[in-house]
Amino acid sequence: MLLGSIIEAASGQSYDAYVEQHIFGPAGMTATGSAPEATLVPGRAVPYTLSDGRWVRETKTLPLRGTSAGGGYSTAHDLLRFAEALRSGRLIPASALDAATSPQNTKGWYGYGFMVSGEGEQHQYGHEGGAPGANAALIVLPSHGYVVIGLSNVDPDAMENVVNFVGNRLPLSQRGLSARPAAPATTRRATRSPTR
Repeated sequence: MLLGSIIEAASGQSYDAYVEQHIFGPAGMTATGSAPEATLVPGRAVPYTLSDGRWVRETKTLPLRGTSAGGGYSTAHDLLRFAEALRSGRLIPASALDAATSPQNTKGWYGYGFMVSGEGEQHQYGHEGGAPGANAALIVLPSHGYVVIGLSNVDPDAMENVVNFVGNRLPLSQRGLSARPAAPATTRRATRSPTR
């Protein structure tokens, strides 16, 4: 919330207007926003949370609308556009992206707005988060061009675990695996052996 307030004070714009003009627009993120929950947004997922062992629609913790602390919505395609806009320098200069995706805290896991890990070829950055009924994760491995995105409409850590599982196993070529699709399996018609 504090960073959102600083952006508003420095820019003279609302937080929503600022991110639309300086991030969503330049990145081509047309299905991302923070419209209030009461506003119909085509394709917006219905959140579900686990309650007494059953999945139920989550309505208690939804924010009125997304803020700088979270609560917005997006698509995997838009998050891929965001990652590409960062990589190509359309959002910030390469030097700023390098600083943002390098360790800045004393424990070495957080940059300026990004979770970071690994060094050299294994360097990756991204972010994850969620609340009851929503969970998202994004990992970028810049040296190899991989972007791993996961979105779900269920409680954390559902999608975070999946994305981190995949991201921690990339690149495939260094793990003795191939990124090429496997050859199609051959099938043989089953035959019955005669019984005696």
